[in-house]
Amino acid sequence: MRKLIIANFALAFLVIGVFILGYYFLQYPDDFNISRYIRRAEWQSFGLIFLGLIIGAVALSFLPINNYSQKRKSAIFLAALQGLFLLFLIFQRIDTYKQNKTERDNLVAEYREKADADIKKGFIEIEYAGGLELLNEQELKMRAVEDSVRGLYGFSYRNSGCFISTALVVAQEEYENLTKPYLNMRNEPGWEKRMEQQIEELRNKYR
Repeated sequence: MRKLIIANFALAFLVIGVFILGYYFLQYPDDFNISRYIRRAEWQSFGLIFLGLIIGAVALSFLPINNYSQKRKSAIFLAALQGLFLLFLIFQRIDTYKQNKTERDNLVAEYREKADADIKKGFIEIEYAGGLELLNEQELKMRAVEDSVRGLYGFSYRNSGCFISTALVVAQEEYENLTKPYLNMRNEPGWEKRMEQQIEELRNKYR
């Protein structure tokens, strides 16, 4: 009986560990952050499921199996149910990880192709996830001025909208990394500082 109790505690720790660490696979390609996983974990749902395992084990212990005591049968069934739940968590986390990785890889490949096409075209369109932007008339004029200057340097910014995912951010960063050398070669060293000075001079005229 003692071995069964130890086995159940060991399985419980494994289930909790996989439940917490599995959030890395659920949220891939986010950075690994165990404290965030603990905060975001759905502990109420997890507790209800674990309580259900205990109730299920007790209910199954009433089955007439061998000459074991009810406590022993409860411990055996609880270990079996925990083992099944552990396997479910592992397969579910791995499956979600595969889906997230496929999404990330596809987005990165898409933005790599876009980077190649834009470099050949000679104009870079840098995306950023900025959500919904509400600009007044003055701000719209300033935005147009900024865009006109950036256009002289062969690029523009584009708001990709409200939908923000880590996979999208990774793909957008990959696009910037691939196109930045082209902009540096096209505009010569120090171009960013020159561009900002021109933009600031035009901003002052509109203030």
